[in-house]
Amino acid sequence: MNKKTKTTKGISKRHRNRILQSRVEWYSEALNIEKVSDQSELFLSSDSDVEIVRHRVRHLTPMELENSDTSILNVASTSGTNNNQTYQCSSPERVVSTIIDDNIEFVVESENCRIADSNDLKVLGESRSISNHNFQDQLSNWAISHKIPHNALTSLLGILKTVPALEEIPADARTLLHCPRQILFKDIAPGKYYHFGLEKSVLKLLHKTGSKMFNVVEICVNIDGLPLAKSSGSQIYPILCNLYLNPKAVEVVGIYHGFEKPKDANEFLNDFIDEAISLINSGVLYNDQLYPFKVKAFICDVPAKSFITYTTGHMGYHSCSKCHIKGQYLENRICFPDTNNLPKRTDAGFRQKEDERHHVGTSFLEKLPNFDMISGVVLDYMHLICLGTVRKLLYLWCFDTKSGSKLSRRDLSRISQFLETQRKNVPSEFSRKPRSLSEVKRWKATELRQFLFYTGPVILKSVLPPDNYKNFMSLFVGTVILTNSKFIFNKDNANAMLKYFVDSFKSLYGPQNVSHNVHNMLHIADDVELMGALDNFSAFPFENKLQQLKRLVRKGDQPLSQIVKRLHEIEHSEIPENSDNIQHFQVKKQHDLGPLLPGTNFPQYLEYKFNGFTLKISEPNNCCRLNNGKIITILNFASKDDQPVIIGYEYLKKEDFFKNPCKSSDLSIHVVSNPGPIEMFSVQDVSHKCVKLDYGDKFTIFPLLHLD
Repeated sequence: MNKKTKTTKGISKRHRNRILQSRVEWYSEALNIEKVSDQSELFLSSDSDVEIVRHRVRHLTPMELENSDTSILNVASTSGTNNNQTYQCSSPERVVSTIIDDNIEFVVESENCRIADSNDLKVLGESRSISNHNFQDQLSNWAISHKIPHNALTSLLGILKTVPALEEIPADARTLLHCPRQILFKDIAPGKYYHFGLEKSVLKLLHKTGSKMFNVVEICVNIDGLPLAKSSGSQIYPILCNLYLNPKAVEVVGIYHGFEKPKDANEFLNDFIDEAISLINSGVLYNDQLYPFKVKAFICDVPAKSFITYTTGHMGYHSCSKCHIKGQYLENRICFPDTNNLPKRTDAGFRQKEDERHHVGTSFLEKLPNFDMISGVVLDYMHLICLGTVRKLLYLWCFDTKSGSKLSRRDLSRISQFLETQRKNVPSEFSRKPRSLSEVKRWKATELRQFLFYTGPVILKSVLPPDNYKNFMSLFVGTVILTNSKFIFNKDNANAMLKYFVDSFKSLYGPQNVSHNVHNMLHIADDVELMGALDNFSAFPFENKLQQLKRLVRKGDQPLSQIVKRLHEIEHSEIPENSDNIQHFQVKKQHDLGPLLPGTNFPQYLEYKFNGFTLKISEPNNCCRLNNGKIITILNFASKDDQPVIIGYEYLKKEDFFKNPCKSSDLSIHVVSNPGPIEMFSVQDVSHKCVKLDYGDKFTIFPLLHLD
């Protein structure tokens, strides 16, 4: 029995009008497309007759619409006939509706509408046949983006194939997703390895990025281990790469899985090295143009760096990869307290193994043409500064009782309380909100970076002793200069501040705490001189990719096979986006809430997307700095002369947040107060987004230094 819908009796006038308008549209469309060759009760002689009927249908009165079936037929019956071509409107019991997506015929019942069951569906000819290829692409993209298991997708395909127009779609998820049936792995003791290909990965990166910004294709390479389970030693070691000039996009070159790390790093790297040498010698062909190719740098943490370079690990006396310092054994640990007269290592000295105690073998990396084994294996600030030095300081303040560095419970509570209250002030560009110090052992690298660049300088000012705060601020200022490309011209000052940090750190916390990471703060400015700002060669994009790979594993059995198959499916389904065609600036989400100023009008917008960040009209995403130095809060995005403008107010009073080791205003950091009148500002004048944190009855303003 067919299911009846509600009649128009007993419902609101507004709802009744919606139903009546819907009927007009259904019947009008039915008259538009239904052509039959046999005789019928109703004939329309020509396309013009059809248009007349459609016009009359759309102008039926509400009373006529209540009796819509009869009214439609009466209207249509006034039209003529044509013996050569006829148009049919069915009886009042059934009116055939329009074609959805020009694919499948649907049925409209009198007094109610229902979608036809499979018996009512038919293919309407080649001109209206389903574009199976397009449908399959959309279905596969949906399945991959929502991580639909193969068994569930196969079940869905079985249901869809009962629809006559969808009979040709695959019956199995593996066919739809182009999942490879066989995968050839390479045995690398004690596990297995799969090589996707360096050239293939580079071409994908070039397509995503576009080629306009390149004269030479330079890549950075990351190698790091990632445990897949807590209950076993199952782990993967991917070889990842990105483009030096566009580090956000990351591709997988190869991936190893085992229950231990590879025994032989050279065997693990062999396929990559051979292909890299070939590309360096012959170049990369992209869009019929040949580009020179270069391996710019390897970005690894200390254990991975010593693994691929065959050098001493971080607990060795001669483990520093940048200088010839010899470590000291103090309080059951190796430390590096010396800061003066440290001769630097050279590529020639490395290859000749001048310091034999630094080497444990010969690395295949030395085969790469024109690759410097010292400057090409860079210090990564995610591991060195965030996970290394900043976490070291936090652990000293929270847990160290031996050196007297531990803060009181009251001070630790004040820090935690401040961090939790600032959650509301953290913009959308942050992947994580601040957490209490009670969870500091679980803080991720992004949280440690957030503490260093934003929340730490504010709360520690009222908690740490002056000398300790000065030590922290020297780390903060030195790192900010090296992170922001606008300030890199001061890298010599940054280097001096970081040297002061290491020296004062030794005095405040003891030489036994000058670890391998703290010592390498003396060298990171040298890498910035060669590589540019710290974010150009950080491990943050690679860390994000590692987590994506981990999420591809759905069960514990054969994880490498799962990852490889999922990556092949993603590669086949994704529509690569060429950044040459990306629109970097756009307004989003219209509204009509105001405020408006004289001369401004509609449309109004809630958001404005810039290249790399998004500003909104609500906190905490509505603070920015203009090119003229003004700090403003945004209340609305409106229009003037068909161009978007900002409506907001400026903070009229700006002060320095600190004056040592330099003036904070030199780094675009201010304390602001006294909001001014509402004004209009040009969107084109926006310099960067700001982070606005509470500072008593004022606000501390920091430039957004990172983009997650």
